[in-house]
Amino acid sequence: MIQNQEFTYIGKATILNGIFQFSGPTHLQGHLKGEITVLNAAKLVLEIGSITEGTLICADLDIYGDYYGDIKSTGRITIFPTAYFEGRILSQSLEILPGAVVNMNGHTENSEGN
Repeated sequence: MIQNQEFTYIGKATILNGIFQFSGPTHLQGHLKGEITVLNAAKLVLEIGSITEGTLICADLDIYGDYYGDIKSTGRITIFPTAYFEGRILSQSLEILPGAVVNMNGHTENSEGN
């Protein structure tokens, strides 16, 4: 039943601007611009064809689409071959797969902030 689902899906025909807070697993395929926060250590997936611009605070993140801006992750970021990334990353763990287009300033840090 739909009322028991604990995820968010933003479809490809959607264009949103603003401040967003997502709770639970989230998949974005549309165009989002603004401040995005993913609560409760849920995974965020930026699907193929998605365009995301702004600042993002999250735990685990998979990027398949286009991202422009700053990301702060307390978990693992994976940038897949279909992705385009331009911006800054601060993450506990970062994996860039062959084929991804990346123009970034970033670093990783452990959970103690070192």
